[in-house]
Amino acid sequence: MKAKLKEALKPAMKAKDRVRLDTIRGILSEIQYEEMQRSVTDLTESDCTLILHRELKKRQESLQFAEQANREDSKTTLLLEISIIESFLPVQLNAQELERIILEVKSSTPDAALNTVMKHLKENYAGQYDGKSASEIAKMVLGGS
Repeated sequence: MKAKLKEALKPAMKAKDRVRLDTIRGILSEIQYEEMQRSVTDLTESDCTLILHRELKKRQESLQFAEQANREDSKTTLLLEISIIESFLPVQLNAQELERIILEVKSSTPDAALNTVMKHLKENYAGQYDGKSASEIAKMVLGGS
């Protein structure tokens, strides 16, 4: 993930794409800060994905405030930053895929509880699903037995 971000810096510099360049540099800075905090040289892919999600959430919250304040200039920049961050995130699982995975866990572990399912999702699909919707689907599937 980190290498992919660094590689994306070069074309952004050549194209003089200020927003893309600043966004990628900001994310790399967050990754580097997290590495320093943990005293490691390279974060795992899932840790980098979590940082991307955190940065995405920050910008989505800022976008809400910009919309409330009617700040068109900020909204445009934030929308660009959001799309740039999303381009580096893994593809998100849709509801049907989540349901299929949860059903597989339920069939392989008949006494599977919500925490078992959520642990499986976190270990195998980190950053690829929305926790709230996954929890709702899991409750529906597990409760429907």
